Amino acid sequence: MSKLGSKIGKRLGSRLSLPLIFSFAVFLIFLVTVIVTGLLFYLADVFGLINEQIIMDGTLVPLLILISCIIIGTAISAFSSRKMVRSIRTFIDATDRLASGDFSMRLQLTSPPEFRILSENFNRMAEELGGIEILRTDFVNNFSHEFKTPIVSIKGFAEMLKHDDLPKEERDEYLDIVIEESARLAALASNVLELSKIETQSILTDKRRFNAGEQIRQCVLLLAAKFEKKQLTLNADIHDYELEGNKELLNQVWLNLLDNAIKFTPEGGEISIHMKKQTAGIIVIFRDNGAGISGEALPKVFDKFYQQDTSHSTAGNGLGLTIVSTIVNLHGGTITCDSILSQGTAFTVTLPAAT
Repeated sequence: MSKLGSKIGKRLGSRLSLPLIFSFAVFLIFLVTVIVTGLLFYLADVFGLINEQIIMDGTLVPLLILISCIIIGTAISAFSSRKMVRSIRTFIDATDRLASGDFSMRLQLTSPPEFRILSENFNRMAEELGGIEILRTDFVNNFSHEFKTPIVSIKGFAEMLKHDDLPKEERDEYLDIVIEESARLAALASNVLELSKIETQSILTDKRRFNAGEQIRQCVLLLAAKFEKKQLTLNADIHDYELEGNKELLNQVWLNLLDNAIKFTPEGGEISIHMKKQTAGIIVIFRDNGAGISGEALPKVFDKFYQQDTSHSTAGNGLGLTIVSTIVNLHGGTITCDSILSQGTAFTVTLPAAT
């Protein structure tokens, strides 16, 4: 209760501080105006500037006092409001620079407390907008690269296929490349559409209970040919735990994580799948002994189109893990990535168990 009381007190204090400051400022202006006006009339009386005839006149003295208060009060108000106006102009200039695209702009207003809060919120907004701008630029660059590369490749090999004197072996090789690049382009378009559809979902649809362990076993069978091709060893500790969610979407999670593990595990390597149930829910860990991910790249693995291989020579378009993360979050779960260079990578998915 004491913590709650202190929080409420701080909120009330922050809300009341600016009105109190303004009220105190107005009071000071009135007080100083009255004192200065009284002092001027006292000096005028001492030096004989005010005679008895002026004092006896019932309208002249009040009029002089009123005019003096207006002039003095206006001067004091104009002088005292300069700091407040300066802070507002600083804020206006900052928002103008921010609107012009300068996301490095930061405010350092300290008083009154509302202006300090305004500065903190403005700085946080500028930082978020800067991050979004970087993501947007990276997205456009990566998408352009991923989209343009197969098109250029298809165009180049299609032009070469027009030559009548091309040997059959080369023609077949070029046709295989065109087919492969076409499939890559189709996969990119499908992934972008799938990600767009998932990101627009705020409510999970088609929820049902199902056996998550059995679903993961089926995913392993679907990718069995890839396991055999690279002669990979699979260590599976899979249990018949039940989940409640969209079965088709979660199927994409397991397939993506398994396919990634196969892709980045060297021939003869090892992949493990471990399931366990805790109070947090059902935990599924996919681990490989591949090349691993660098510390700089680790925070970006779930970003759109991000690939650690900057040459983009590795198969894929950098959308798989983004789709996985979005689906897991949509189910109220979490996904984390732990990796050590030259030792391997582990993806840990935590999902609420079926109630």
